[in-house]
This record gives sequence, structure tokens and C-alpha cells, in this order.
Amino acid sequence: MTLAITGRFEESAMERKYKKLNILEEDRKMAGERSQESSELQMKWPKHHKRPRSPQTFRGGSKRRKRCRAQARRPAPLKISSYEVHKVLGRGSFGKVMLATLTSRKQLVALKVLEKRPEIMKEHRALKIAGGSPFLCHAYAAFQSKLQAFFVLEYASGGSLSTVMENGPFPTSTVMFYAAEMVCGLQFLHSRGIVHRDIKLENILLDQNGHIKICDFGLVAHNIFGNRTTRGRIGTYGYMAPEVMLMKEYNAAADWWSLGVVIYRMAIGRSPFYNGRVRTMVQESTVSDEPQYPEWISPELQDLLEKLLKKNPQHRLGTNGNIREHPFFASINWVELESLKVKPPLQPRMPSTDSSGSSLEIEKDNIGCNDINILSGFSFINPNWQE
Repeated sequence: MTLAITGRFEESAMERKYKKLNILEEDRKMAGERSQESSELQMKWPKHHKRPRSPQTFRGGSKRRKRCRAQARRPAPLKISSYEVHKVLGRGSFGKVMLATLTSRKQLVALKVLEKRPEIMKEHRALKIAGGSPFLCHAYAAFQSKLQAFFVLEYASGGSLSTVMENGPFPTSTVMFYAAEMVCGLQFLHSRGIVHRDIKLENILLDQNGHIKICDFGLVAHNIFGNRTTRGRIGTYGYMAPEVMLMKEYNAAADWWSLGVVIYRMAIGRSPFYNGRVRTMVQESTVSDEPQYPEWISPELQDLLEKLLKKNPQHRLGTNGNIREHPFFASINWVELESLKVKPPLQPRMPSTDSSGSSLEIEKDNIGCNDINILSGFSFINPNWQE
């Protein structure tokens, strides 16, 4: 009996020993399989990529925290909190332009704040193209928040021609210089199929050296090449071409008409047509009246204005003939002018950052974790402006 009992105990102990060995073997096999699986995943996901997490990981707070951390790593120029706002420079129907400083560089910029509308992508595209001309306003960056879109623009510290002309019209030599620079800027835009549609004194700025900067591309029309036209009563009354006011089809000739109005105002100090508050009278005068020219202006300037202010856009200088060859610009060296080698006639004052006391409310949140109405492809940094 004792031997039988002892034999059964010994057999049970051996069974437990083998079972333990089998378990250890299975553990080693499972560890090997996991190691192989890990190696395969590492080969599939390189070191600079993160392995995908389980679906549960992307639920709830984890996903939101991950996105917030990603947003926090965005470059400083693409966060509104990186700018110190000083004062309002101008207001429009859909936003405002403010003088601001990018605090990390102590650089003054013009910060344009707009409502989020699909139409601003036209301005976005035009600003990128405008970087190819020294006579057009350049964009440093663009970014967006939940409700607003921001353009970071170069600050033209000389102000607009409208402000500069508060002391009266310009001498003929000054008119010629600024008209020539505007011609260069418009020809650049038109060669890229862009019609500005809002050329006016307020949209012609002077940079810190006194050179022209055509700004505000919010109303541009794209892809106007060859015989293509556009429509719409778009722009500012008093500068609109007759065909624009009459809701006819038009092309780049509309910009040359507006340039004629700007030059007339620079030289003579008033509008060539009725420019009161009654729009019907403005339209009637623009369509029907002929400008009056003082005796003291030069024959070359008068001839230039007459050819720019042709009622028929097909006969208008700019689209009909080479405006650079007009006698009024006979003394202009166009190569030196486009190289910014000609000294401007006016030297702007140094800019002031004193607060105007105006309302400077801006949505301080940058793109958040639950964004809505995000404009695809909007945000960018000019490569020449990166830190």
C-alpha cells in the first residue's frame, strides 16, 4: 500500500514537472512570436512614424489632446498671440487692417483680419502672385482661427496717396513717377490674368522708401486672358469704368480707366466727373460727361488722360497700345524704374505705433481643437520670411 501511494505521488510530481516545462516552452514560443510581430511592425512603420493606436485610443480626450499638442508646435508667425496690435489702419465691409508687431522679431506688419468667406481665397491667390512685383503689396503669411482669417502683409509706412494728397495735388514730375510705377504694377497683374477692379487713391500706398505699393486684392478677377471677360458692378463709385457701372462685360481695360481717374486726381486735385453721394448722378456723369482740363497742365499729360478715359474700352490706352511709349513717360527709364533705382520724389515719415484708442478686439484663440469652417490650403508662410 505504501509503495502504491508513494508511486502515485512520484508520478504526480513528474506530471507537474512536465506540465511546467510545457508552459515555459509555450511562453518562449509566444514571446518569440511577439518579438517577430514587433520587428515586422518596426519595419512597416519607420522610426520617424508613430505606430497606429487602437481605435479606443482615438476616442474621447486622447484625440483632442493629441491635436492640441500638434497645434502648439506650429510656427510662431501663424498664431495671433504672437502679434502685438497697435492701432487700426483701415476698415472695410468684411474686415479691418491693423498695425501690429511680430513680437519675436520686433517687426512691424499690417495685419488684415477678415470674416471667413470662400471669396477670400481669390485674394489669397492674388497675394501669392503679387510677390513677383515690387509695386504690389506682398504677403508674409496667412493663417486662420475658428471664425477669422488673417493676412500678414508688409507695412507700407508712407500711407495712402489719398492721405499724402491732403496738402493738394502733386507736381507733374511726381505724377509721372507714381503713374509709371502704377503702370508697372498693373501690367504685372494683367500679365497673370488678374484684374484688380478697385484701383483708387486709398489702395495706392507708399512704402518706407516712397515707392508705390498697390494693395487690397479682395475684389480681383482671375484668369482674364485674351478675349475673356468678367461681369459685375464691383469697385468704388467715382473710379468705376462706364462698362462696369452699366453691368456690361469687361476686362483689364477697367483698371486702366481707374488709373486715369487716379492720375487726374493726383495732377488736378479733384475727380474728372461728378463724385457726390448720389450714385445715379455719379453713374450718369461717368457715362456721359467729358472731363475738363485746366490750361496749366502739360499737353502730354492731357493726352494721356484723354486716352485712359476713353468711354469705349476697346479704344482705351493700356489695352489698346503700349502705355509705356506714351510721350508723357518719355523721360522714364523703365529698366531702372523696375529695379527701384530711381529715387522717389517723396520720403515718408517714420511710422508711429501709438495706439489710436480704437476697438482692437481680435479673437485671440488660434485654430483650436474643435475647428469649424476651416479654409483648406489657406495657411502659409512666405519662404523668404521664415524664421
